[in-house]
Amino acid sequence: MKTGIVALVGRPNSGKSTLLNHLLESEISIVTPKAQTTRDQIRGIFQDERGQVVFVDTPGIHRADDGGINAYMVQEARRALDAPDAVFYLIDPKSQEKAEEILLPFLQGANAPVYVLINKADLKLYSSDWLKQWCDRLRESIRKSVKVHTISAKHGTGVDDVINDLFTVLPEGEPFFGTNDEISDRPVRFFVSELVRKQLFLHLGDELPYSCAVEIDSFKENEKPVRISAWIYVERESQKGMVIGAGAKKIKSIGIDARKEIEALVGS
Repeated sequence: MKTGIVALVGRPNSGKSTLLNHLLESEISIVTPKAQTTRDQIRGIFQDERGQVVFVDTPGIHRADDGGINAYMVQEARRALDAPDAVFYLIDPKSQEKAEEILLPFLQGANAPVYVLINKADLKLYSSDWLKQWCDRLRESIRKSVKVHTISAKHGTGVDDVINDLFTVLPEGEPFFGTNDEISDRPVRFFVSELVRKQLFLHLGDELPYSCAVEIDSFKENEKPVRISAWIYVERESQKGMVIGAGAKKIKSIGIDARKEIEALVGS
């Protein structure tokens, strides 16, 4: 049996969460069209007859001022690179070398093989000279091996080849988690709060969702129907009305759409 920990890193909206969801065939990491949706480390457990891989999804790495939520998210990404067995570094081909340079010190400090995954193969955007130059630069500056794959995290193109390659470098060992149907070490409450937060991103303006947090107050699994109470926190008093909306229509639509996904999650 092979086992290992793989850190998923990259710029915001490079496709890390989409790749994790594809691998686990379940949306455990919320995905929205807005950048920096992922806020915390999320560990997903992939297993088959070859062994078990714990993938650690991380917030997108970006330049952030000291303090505040942005600095916290970058620190979460840095912690995931403390001791992985491999690093999956995802690149959006529409990015640029200058934007990707912020990843270089993270990758150099990982002390693990780096898989450069050029994402969004379905968009056919791979004629850019900067990608080849950037990959050559990574090979020269990272002390561990660097392998380049072209994939589509959304459609799964090329992903099997990456996983097959990964199992050739992972060490032998006992599974970190039980070999049942577990797909994450996070409790159901966490995923419920994330599904509510997803709807905040989808229903609110560009900036407001980044000022919001969700906490599950109570989760009564034995009641029919399951009853969940959640708090939505905002930074300022003036933001409450924006979340609630005129005649409470906004908060109602957030609740309706969140419940649809939560019902699919809890099966009730």
